[in-house]
Amino acid sequence: MWNLADITFALIHYRLRWMIPTVIVAAAALGYAVVKPNTWEATQGIVLRDEAVSRLGKPGAFSGEEEMKHAQETVLQLTRSKEVIAAALAKLGPPAGRWSSALWPSKDDIAAARESIKVHSPSGTEFGTTEMLYISVESDTPERAAEFNQLLCAQLETHLGEMRNGKALSLVDELSYRESQAQKALSTVTRQLSEMEAEVGTDLAELRILNEVGSGNGNLREQMVQIKSELRDAMSQQQSSQRLLEILTAAQDNPNELVATPNQLLESQPALRRLKEGLIDAQLESAQLQGIRTKTHPGVVAARHAEEEIREHLHQEISLAVRGLKAERIVIESRITQLQSMLDDVSNRMTKLASMRAGYNNLVAEVREKSEKLTTIRADLADALSSVQTATTTSLVTKVNGPEVSDYPLGPSRKMIAGLGLIGGLGLGLGILLLSLPLGQLPAPSLQPANPTKSDGNGNGPGQSEPPLVGHGLSLKQALAHLARRPPSRN
Repeated sequence: MWNLADITFALIHYRLRWMIPTVIVAAAALGYAVVKPNTWEATQGIVLRDEAVSRLGKPGAFSGEEEMKHAQETVLQLTRSKEVIAAALAKLGPPAGRWSSALWPSKDDIAAARESIKVHSPSGTEFGTTEMLYISVESDTPERAAEFNQLLCAQLETHLGEMRNGKALSLVDELSYRESQAQKALSTVTRQLSEMEAEVGTDLAELRILNEVGSGNGNLREQMVQIKSELRDAMSQQQSSQRLLEILTAAQDNPNELVATPNQLLESQPALRRLKEGLIDAQLESAQLQGIRTKTHPGVVAARHAEEEIREHLHQEISLAVRGLKAERIVIESRITQLQSMLDDVSNRMTKLASMRAGYNNLVAEVREKSEKLTTIRADLADALSSVQTATTTSLVTKVNGPEVSDYPLGPSRKMIAGLGLIGGLGLGLGILLLSLPLGQLPAPSLQPANPTKSDGNGNGPGQSEPPLVGHGLSLKQALAHLARRPPSRN
């Protein structure tokens, strides 16, 4: 077991083994601390807003975290892009101590600047969950770091506007082409619809009602209903006239047939109806007189003559009515034929409209769809044209105050580097010392007299010394006294 005396003896006896590494490492650390350039950091806070006006949220606000994340990723990639960094470095200019003769900024300068640029979210938040972002840059002086940050943010806004402008221009070209194609398609379908409507002609309103409602009382349908009603009336009148004609034809030979005729059939012949009623009255009067008087009675004879006179007038009126009914029958038949022709025409028109309804419905729906599509494309085209005009005049990035420069340089200070170098060198020297000692135990010092030529009390001759003391029997005081009398070791 090593004690303090052994350790002290080893440190002093083999002092060069640990002092040389300590001095070398401390000197190297001190030299690095002297020549090490200071690095300062400037941080600029920015706030992103959405390009479009959200219909569901507030103007300029993102509709979801995914859109916000995509926008921030775009800013991240654009900030670290070669074009943005090169443009910012070109305006910033080379540093004062630049030794390279290459054109500024070179590829190495851009790569080094990219490594010093960081885009991150506020501490404690996940990237893409907040509209706030921080852009940090590093440089050799505080002023240069702040200026580089300002130029980088300015180039970010410029390139972001150019990117938006290019995107909007390509979108305008695409939407313009889509608008022309949609306009051609709409014109083609509209022309087909116009040709079909021209073919329909005056029944267009009926076709539109049939297409929109499916069923209803259109003009053509009402016309059909009216024609059917008139046709039924005409046919009923024809039947009544035919029946009356048959009765009147029979009554020409026997007027008593007219007496049995219903009054409903005689509504169209008021004269016959009145003569029928007069004949019935005359027959009743004659029958009454004959019941109380003789046949030769003047009253009976007068009543019989009146009845005969009525029969004569009735016969003449029947002949006139028959001729009138025959003429009326011809008129009614012509009217029925005309109504039937009108009904057939209306039916054919309705059948034609029904057969055209499906195609017309498809054309109307296609025209409506293409018109709505064209309206949507034109609205998108107007938005794209507006984006082209605002892409280079407005910015989606809002700066929060100015860039904040760190109060102290980044990394450890020169004093800390020198102290850490001294501690590291000492540790390295002690390690070398321990590794270079013999295994097992530390070498113990040999106690020799002050005069090596003097004999001891046991009669030993000159030049002989005491045997070395092996082990750990020396105290710290004895070890230090022995090392004080012993010459320095070459180890």
